[in-house]
Amino acid sequence: MSNAKVEKLNNELEHRYASNVSKYTRKVSNMERVFLWHSNCNVSMAARIKGNVSEERLSSALNMVRQMHPLIGAKIMFDGDYNAWFSTENVPQHKIKVVNRVSDTQWFGELQKEVQSPFDLEIGPLVKFILVHSQESSDLVVICNHSICDGMALVYLVRDLLNCYINPEKEIKTLFPPYSNEFLPDKGGFSLSSVFTRLIMYQVNRKWKKHPYYFTHEDYVALQTAYWEKNQYGAVLLELDSEEAKTLSKQCTKNGVTVGSAVTTAFIAAYEDVLGPLTKSQKQISVPFDLRRHATTPIGDVFCFCIGSTRFSYTYEPKKPFWKNVAVLHKEIHERVKKLDSSGLKAPNLHPTLMDAFSCFVPLKKVVPNAYEKTENLRQFSQDTKNIAFEVAGKSEHLNPGIIPSNLGRLNIPENYGDLQIDRMVFLPAISDIVPLILGGISIGGKMVFSMTYPEPKGRNMRIADEMIQIRNRALKYLGFLDKASESAIM
Repeated sequence: MSNAKVEKLNNELEHRYASNVSKYTRKVSNMERVFLWHSNCNVSMAARIKGNVSEERLSSALNMVRQMHPLIGAKIMFDGDYNAWFSTENVPQHKIKVVNRVSDTQWFGELQKEVQSPFDLEIGPLVKFILVHSQESSDLVVICNHSICDGMALVYLVRDLLNCYINPEKEIKTLFPPYSNEFLPDKGGFSLSSVFTRLIMYQVNRKWKKHPYYFTHEDYVALQTAYWEKNQYGAVLLELDSEEAKTLSKQCTKNGVTVGSAVTTAFIAAYEDVLGPLTKSQKQISVPFDLRRHATTPIGDVFCFCIGSTRFSYTYEPKKPFWKNVAVLHKEIHERVKKLDSSGLKAPNLHPTLMDAFSCFVPLKKVVPNAYEKTENLRQFSQDTKNIAFEVAGKSEHLNPGIIPSNLGRLNIPENYGDLQIDRMVFLPAISDIVPLILGGISIGGKMVFSMTYPEPKGRNMRIADEMIQIRNRALKYLGFLDKASESAIM
């Protein structure tokens, strides 16, 4: 990637949006807005750091990183038409929550508690930090609203935090975040289907504007509270040490596939072994890919939502050998990513408030119906079932994938920062009440960690957690690590 091209792009963005990071503003795209209001759409990263992390130095480093990446210190502002804008003006400083570390799994309990507390979107910031601290080893947990970041953004945030931690005099250059769709190929051209789609969107927007709803922080808190009264955040980890990771990598190389394809296939096969075949509509896979790596225009290590996603049908064939199934999935993924096929990440050209309604406030009515009696706005909306938002949501249900594997792969960042060392990292994607299988993968220092995240309904004696552990253990068997089976979800 050419440094000169990245610098040129960043200068253009700086001119377009702001000349002063303290007053940075940018409109929220429809794709970013899909994730803005969701109770369960936070993404997280946990980094285990060997060495004694200073809370004071980490706080100073965080102040520096806010200058480097504007969205870390952003809030949401709404204009007269209820368009949403990211803004860094008058956003409070971050407060790092620090707790004494007493176990290797404590970090996950802290994360489970913190995700239940809603972000105040119009005050900000939209990122939370927890340091589970001991003098020998600490776990740094970052929880972020998905509208402003993806998995690689969290990786760069951890890296830049530690770089600023050991270089407090470091000169800061602001990286202004672009829209992700600026770096997807422009299909362009005239077609009857595109004209037809625009006409439909025009009619849908026209109907919405006759009966719109404008959702508020009060509505958001009502949904968030009801959701986490009913559920808790669940995750099961599949971990391989450096030797085990080498063994798997060699096996994948032998079969001409990647580790990500192999692990994804193993989890699909394991899921169907434990819980039965996915339904026909669920046999769709949506594979996110990092536009920083794959876009034709260099972007740089920006902190923002910057992913494409390809979507296609995939069926695991149990009568065929496991590695044959992996090869089929691997070929499909890599051909589509090479073409920057973004079919799995297309936000329709709907009015932004209609995006709020059909992407969040309609689906959650099925999950937490009691929340819709908490505010007058939600009550009126839930009763207005003939509203176009409910029709759009219903017609879009068939597009929901059954599988989303977000594999960040082997990280190209340093492990050592002065007297600190990243021992491992865990990437935890958003959970979903619609998508049965969500995976997050990451590798650093030779160690691989894959997470499977899900909502765990409270009061069911952890039945779903037991099923998820069975799926993880079965996936280990497919990958050749049967002896690593465990009854623990987090290790």
